[in-house]
Amino acid sequence: MIQKTKLSSNDRIKDKLDELVSYHRELVEDLPEKNEFKQERLVKRGIEKTIELIADTIVDIALIIISERGLKKPEDSRDAISILEESKILTFKLAGKIKNLVSFRNLLVHRYGKIKEDLEYENISENQEDIILFVKEIEADLKNQ
Repeated sequence: MIQKTKLSSNDRIKDKLDELVSYHRELVEDLPEKNEFKQERLVKRGIEKTIELIADTIVDIALIIISERGLKKPEDSRDAISILEESKILTFKLAGKIKNLVSFRNLLVHRYGKIKEDLEYENISENQEDIILFVKEIEADLKNQ
């Protein structure tokens, strides 16, 4: 029987941050040129899955922080990010970008409509550094606790 070790919330957050950095590294390594992204379905789906994992991990981190600190219960994933902003854990600018990432993830997963490949690629390639900024802001907050 496998025994689980009970981690502190900070340790759980740090583990999730490590996962996030790993997913970001994979994204940077795997993101091809725009033409290949548009033409190779499996490549595109792999990048989209990585974005989904990144967004889910960010939301997991937000929910752990919210629960541990007794902050108000979020209505949805975007609201979880708003709560971190309201609590001065994330800056206004970064929170807005992360909420856009969460919305983009929902669009990818639920396929609410056709996504223009050029815009999808640009969104991913131009905003991927926001993931590392998120890690830095969370780490800074943990140090201040």
